[in-house]
Amino acid sequence: MIKGTPTPINKEELKKLNQILQQLIDSNESLEFRQPVDYKTLGLHDYLSVIKKPMDLGTCEKKLQNSEYKCVEECLDDIQLIWDNCKLYNGPSSWISKLSEKLEKSFKKYVKNYLPLVNVPQSSIKIRKIADEAVQEDTQLTISHSEKVEFSNILKQLNPDQIGALVQIIQTSSPSAFVVVSKERFQIIIDNIDFDTFTKCQNQIQTWMTGEEINKKVKI
Repeated sequence: MIKGTPTPINKEELKKLNQILQQLIDSNESLEFRQPVDYKTLGLHDYLSVIKKPMDLGTCEKKLQNSEYKCVEECLDDIQLIWDNCKLYNGPSSWISKLSEKLEKSFKKYVKNYLPLVNVPQSSIKIRKIADEAVQEDTQLTISHSEKVEFSNILKQLNPDQIGALVQIIQTSSPSAFVVVSKERFQIIIDNIDFDTFTKCQNQIQTWMTGEEINKKVKI
């Protein structure tokens, strides 16, 4: 919650809050946040047990129009609650949580621009998010030495077309791992391949090992 002296909503503050909300609603990325989550249709049976106070941009707009907010901070807290609810229910790594983070950044920028004397709302789940991402990074983004050695050995057994397909993946997704030595020679630096690119290469190799045709139009 925002701390400090409440800011009364006078005519000027009302106009600024409406501008903030309208910019968020007009954003092409806010579609999922303009109305209440239809948890029944979506089959989210535990939604209300996790989210104690559902909120959306449309509800914030109606409350503002109906003079339900007693101060500026109450309105801003409700908007912040939209992003917090999304990240709390869906987890920090989901696509919709990433979308909410992007909108949250825009929201805070608008608050600073339109209401510079008001404290910018802070996420109530920030610490949890950082902790979750730290665990995710430790458990998922590491390529072991044995995996690198195995990958290097497999490269030596591939035919030119297969090598070309992997080069396409590496050049596009992890360019620092591809070094041109001369017109006819290049070098793949396995230590410079990031986790996502390494996974793409492994999946492509697995496709070949199962006997499928070489996918010359590799999905990047």
